[in-house]
Amino acid sequence: MRRLQYTILILSFLCPQLLWAQRRFMAAEQWEYRLDRLGEFTYRNVENKVDIFWGLHKSQYVGSHHLFGFSAEGSYSSFVTPMPSGSFNPGGGAGGFHFLYEYQYSGILFQLGIGATYQRVNTRVADTTIYHYDMHDTWSGVNDVPFTLRHDFYDRRDMAQQIHAQLPLYAGHYIIGSYGVGYWLAGVKFNYTFWGNTRQTLTGTTLGLYEKYLGIWHEMDNHGFRKDVPIERTGKKLELKMDVLAHGEIGYEYTTYHGPHNYRRTAMSSSDIRFRFAAFAEFGILNICPQTNNVLYDTPMESIYDFPTYRMDHIFSTPDVKAFWIRNMYAGIRLTVLFGLPGDEHCILCNPSRH
Repeated sequence: MRRLQYTILILSFLCPQLLWAQRRFMAAEQWEYRLDRLGEFTYRNVENKVDIFWGLHKSQYVGSHHLFGFSAEGSYSSFVTPMPSGSFNPGGGAGGFHFLYEYQYSGILFQLGIGATYQRVNTRVADTTIYHYDMHDTWSGVNDVPFTLRHDFYDRRDMAQQIHAQLPLYAGHYIIGSYGVGYWLAGVKFNYTFWGNTRQTLTGTTLGLYEKYLGIWHEMDNHGFRKDVPIERTGKKLELKMDVLAHGEIGYEYTTYHGPHNYRRTAMSSSDIRFRFAAFAEFGILNICPQTNNVLYDTPMESIYDFPTYRMDHIFSTPDVKAFWIRNMYAGIRLTVLFGLPGDEHCILCNPSRH
């Protein structure tokens, strides 16, 4: 390698064009040596020095590149809200798949995609007690004994599952170090919910408070008082507003590169495949609180003792949530595969005007 360099240096006194090429050659040699320390990021190690000289080919981390591919992600997810009766825990999970286009210029990355994410979130709802005053016992035929009917609802979980159509827009940069090639991306993801449903699971108990009789009556089916009755309701999707998520990720990239293999060392096409593994986090920028007016609990008087007739809707579909905000959040891992489009390998010695 050094002998070739000295030869070009001597010939450069006879040809200024070769002096320019020798400077580019030294710069390419330093870049190639740096990447060799990282692993197989240039051409094959055995032929690398010859390939660099006979054409001074650019690596896949230099210059302009167009790549297409896909990504799959899995994450913990939840709705974040200051609403006191709705808890951040236990949350749930989400999985997404996106088709991607990425443009790279030297170490700068620009990524555009389209895809969808399935999300399932459980929200813990605070225990609730409902009183119905001035009730009269009609079960035993004694109508002149007033009492207070108490409903206790507890262990409630409101589940919401939905599918979001998404449009991610990211920008970032490579991070090259002794460990290999890393990268980071940051940007926004536009999010629209087009499908979903809800389910409420809880337990209910009814009690009778007789002030002028025998005190508290409970577990008396003949009076309509029952204990630990399981309740489950289903409903339509949450009418979440359009969302914009702030996205950030950092990860590692492994590349398989297919460079020129022509014995004449002439210009040929090359392509590469990028495999990425990253950790990411997303948080909603906008308030996605629905503007619906459903009921948290409805115990109709005509069937006050009949649990199957009680109506319950998801807590985030009720008017109470309108005084607060709701934001989406995700934290998980992302796997990306990108395919570089074939392109001509540039030859600095053969055609310096292209550089």
